[in-house]
Amino acid sequence: WYSADKKPAYTTMHRVLDQQTATDHRDVQLLVIDAFQDTVYRSNYQVRCGPNGVYQDLIAKLTPDMLRTLMGVSLRSTGKGWQLPIGMQPGDSIAQAFDHIEGFDNTTKILEFDLAIGPVRIMAQEDLATPAGGFPCVALAYELWVTQVVRKQFRMRDWYAPGVGVVRREVFDRRGKFFGYCELTGRL
Repeated sequence: WYSADKKPAYTTMHRVLDQQTATDHRDVQLLVIDAFQDTVYRSNYQVRCGPNGVYQDLIAKLTPDMLRTLMGVSLRSTGKGWQLPIGMQPGDSIAQAFDHIEGFDNTTKILEFDLAIGPVRIMAQEDLATPAGGFPCVALAYELWVTQVVRKQFRMRDWYAPGVGVVRREVFDRRGKFFGYCELTGRL
């Protein structure tokens, strides 16, 4: 994650956890590390591969600096997330998706908030170069709303590479001012 001044602020690691079932659910462990190599957030989110596309928890849309404020809190999604359908073309759009998130300290619920994205617009197919290599991607543009006591709005653009996931994300505030970006720097 690079802040608005384009300096590295956080590194995130996303690791698919070993599955003991034959389902299409994949738990992904998210680890956020700051520029001093200190862990600032650790949690899981879920990706589900179905016959109609890929489903993902909206927790995966939160940026590392948003997650930093939730250090020590285990987040749980109560919704089904959003779907990136198979066969989308430039110009298509995906309806809004909503999720209610609950935060726990061990077994005690200490906070809750709502996330919403969309509508997601399919922008174009692009080849994108990152430090991890070049990828053929589909560009998506959407808005993210985070509502706890107040509602915050962000404009986002993602580049998805088939079989890899998001390889770049740019974030802007609701007025279009550049907020920061993240991009894939390596794969194991």
